[in-house]
Amino acid sequence: MTAWKAVGALVGGMMALQAHADVWQGEVGGAPVVMEWSVNDDGTVDGRYFYRKYHSDIALTGKRDKQGALRLGENLGYDESRVDLVLRPEGAGWVGEWRGPKAKRGLPVKLSLLAKSKESGYGAEEGADGLSAYNHARVAGLRLKPAGVKVFQGYRLAWWVEPESRVRWFRLASGYPGATMARLNQALEQWQWRAVAASFDCEANDRGRGMAEYTQEVIPHLLTPSVLSMSVETSYFCGGAHPDFSNSTLNLEVASGRDMQLEDVLWLGRGKPQDARDAKGKLRDASYESKVLRPWLVRTFGELYPNEMEGEDGSDCDYRDVENWNPASWYLTPEGVQIGAYFPRVERACDDPGWSLLPWSLVRKHPGTLTSRLP
Repeated sequence: MTAWKAVGALVGGMMALQAHADVWQGEVGGAPVVMEWSVNDDGTVDGRYFYRKYHSDIALTGKRDKQGALRLGENLGYDESRVDLVLRPEGAGWVGEWRGPKAKRGLPVKLSLLAKSKESGYGAEEGADGLSAYNHARVAGLRLKPAGVKVFQGYRLAWWVEPESRVRWFRLASGYPGATMARLNQALEQWQWRAVAASFDCEANDRGRGMAEYTQEVIPHLLTPSVLSMSVETSYFCGGAHPDFSNSTLNLEVASGRDMQLEDVLWLGRGKPQDARDAKGKLRDASYESKVLRPWLVRTFGELYPNEMEGEDGSDCDYRDVENWNPASWYLTPEGVQIGAYFPRVERACDDPGWSLLPWSLVRKHPGTLTSRLP
């Protein structure tokens, strides 16, 4: 699973909720804010907003009345009913009043359109940097700070942290031509801002209870003149039933900056690996992963790691089930290609075992488009 797909999945509930929401900016009592909401077919309203000074979301829920006014409560529990914010359409914008539960007086609200919703499906509002208009406005007021420089496999990595979310990613500081390094660093910065936005989205789902947690570790695994390979480990609690975690990967081809596919490294199908996907990035052979790749992984790992596959190492994980292997989650190391696994929630401790490595000597027997340029 690529890094951003995983990050989006963490908080997909809130993001999907706002998939067709217009975005508004204005003031509440003179304080700059950004809001978005969507009105459902039954007149119920779901949304959120943040003060530009603080960046953190406040959840909005409520109803639209017969006159078209929105009557919304902030960070309401599932059994709560309260009106903190009333908005009425006026011209091309909205006006109204905010009166929180502890407010001594009401504050005027005035909003104008920042970005119009696009109706072509989930994620359609995202720009070239992968951020929605709402999140773009949020991170615009944030700044990254330097967090040290370390040398990894002969390359200098400069680390940067966003202080509020504490999301920390690296940039390349040596080892590549200047233009190449700038292109890769631009991509890495965009990934970092997406992770920062996901952290705030996670907090929004907590509905102001102060229990949300979002921590992330970015781990470089292999840097060569041809590829940059890393994993992203995220632990989070976003107001659900229990905490969770996600391991994702990011594999970039240095020459183009594109996100690589596994067939760039390992190819078991017919024809040339560069022809494996269509213009939309989908595998031309829809059964390749289920009928070819996953069964091959189970057979191969059974030969390489029989004890681990049979659970003789003391675990109760069934790695012999082809459905538990996740070909979308992989990264490169000096020793070979690490393949991830994905189990149902109750068995999540079985995910991504550290031993599931395909050595380069084996991978070279099934080369992809870039295998000849790898270790």
